[in-house]
Amino acid sequence: MKERNVDLDKLEKVKFDIDKKAFRPKVLHCSKCNMKMKKAELEVQVDNQIYLKIEGFECSKCKKKYLGLAEATKLDKAMAFSRALNKDFKMERTLSFDGDNYLFRIPKEFTHQVNKRKIEIIPLGAKEFCAMIE
Repeated sequence: MKERNVDLDKLEKVKFDIDKKAFRPKVLHCSKCNMKMKKAELEVQVDNQIYLKIEGFECSKCKKKYLGLAEATKLDKAMAFSRALNKDFKMERTLSFDGDNYLFRIPKEFTHQVNKRKIEIIPLGAKEFCAMIE
């Protein structure tokens, strides 16, 4: 392979816009068959307890399946939730009591790019909850 030297001062700035619907495709073509894929409701088994119904695309010829960004994000969240339920990853923190509330600190590594100071808490049971930083 031939080595090339690039003069960074001569590079031009390029500006482009990405359509808001770019990651929510209406039509996809199969990368294997190049056939137009059909919209399909896909049922994905995340683990023994969690099944997820999501909108995707399926090739009628080879049966390959694809997801758009929004649906892939839902699947990613379901997989993270599954790991939390199965306690594949856990971190212990000290729980404090101030007389009215229980308190614990969230490590800064979990809160990169957090600008707001609000958290949504969803009870899952008497001693379990899910917390999402808004």
